[in-house]
Amino acid sequence: MKKLLPLLFVVFVSFGSMSGNAQIFENFESTDSLLPAGWTKVNNAAFPISVDPDGNWTVRDSGQYAPGLANALTQAHNSLRSVGVSWYAGVDTSTGSYGIADCWLITPGFVATNDNWKITFWASGGSTTYADSMQVWLSLIDSLPNSFTDHLGSVAWPTGSTYGAWAQYSFDIPPGYSGINLWVGFRYYMDCAVDGFFVYLDDVEISDPTSITQVGNNLPEKFSLGQNYPNPFNPTTKIRFDIAKNSNVSLVIYNSLGQQVKSLVNEFKTAGYYEAEFAAGDLPSGTYFYRLTTDNFTETKKMLLVK
Repeated sequence: MKKLLPLLFVVFVSFGSMSGNAQIFENFESTDSLLPAGWTKVNNAAFPISVDPDGNWTVRDSGQYAPGLANALTQAHNSLRSVGVSWYAGVDTSTGSYGIADCWLITPGFVATNDNWKITFWASGGSTTYADSMQVWLSLIDSLPNSFTDHLGSVAWPTGSTYGAWAQYSFDIPPGYSGINLWVGFRYYMDCAVDGFFVYLDDVEISDPTSITQVGNNLPEKFSLGQNYPNPFNPTTKIRFDIAKNSNVSLVIYNSLGQQVKSLVNEFKTAGYYEAEFAAGDLPSGTYFYRLTTDNFTETKKMLLVK
C-alpha cells in the first residue's frame, strides 16, 4: 500500500505561542513532538494504534520523515512546525489490519464574548494517490470526543491533490453560544484501507475578527502604521494602519522574546484607513511589538502594557 519510512527526531529551539480563555492563537512553535499546553488528542477508533509520535496528531518539525509518508517530507505553513495526523492512525496494531482512523485534536476551552467569533486555520492534506479529509466540531460540555455534537464543517482533499499545498479555512462559531465554555475538535475520520495520507494543521486562531474596522471612505496615499493609543495601555489599545492599495495584510503582536502572541489581521484588505483593537487582558505587563506586513510594506512599532 504505502511505503513506511523511519521517523527522525530533531531538536530545535522553541519559539512558542500563547493562548488564553478568551482568544486562542496557536502556531505550534512552542513544543517539539508534544502538544501545546491545554491541547489534547484522543484515539477514538475501535482498535489500538501506534503510540506517539506515530500516526495520531503530533507536532513535528518541517522537512522530516514521518510514519506513512512515501517520498514526502513533513510540512509547516509559515513556521518551523505544524501538527499533523497520518493514515498510519488507521492501522490496528493488535492485528496489523487497516481500519477507520478516528483521531481527535482538541483545543483548550475558551469563551466567546459575542456572536461574531470564528475559527480560522491553515491546513494541507491529500496526495496524488490518496484522498484526505478533516472534520471540525464544537463541544459545549467538555473536551471528550462524545461531547462534540455541533458539526461546524469539513475540509476535503480529493485524490490528485498537491501534497503540501496549504490553504486557509474559516468556520463561524454559531450564534447564541457566547458566554459559555466551548471547545473545538479537529477530527481525522478516514477509511485508511482505501484513502488517507497526511493532514497538517497550522496557525489556528479562534477570535472575534470584527475588532478590525475601516475608518472613513477616503483612500490613503501611502502605506503606514500608526503608534497605538493609548500607550502605555491597560488592557486594551487601538492600532491605526493605512493600506494604499488592495493587498494581503498581516498585523501581528509579539512579546519581548519575539514570540507571536496574537494575530489581529491575516487576510486580504482593500485600500483604506483601518483601526484594530488589541485586548491584552490575558497577557502580563511588559513591552510588546506589533508588525504590519503587506505585499509592498513592512513596519514594526513598540508598545507598553502596564497592569
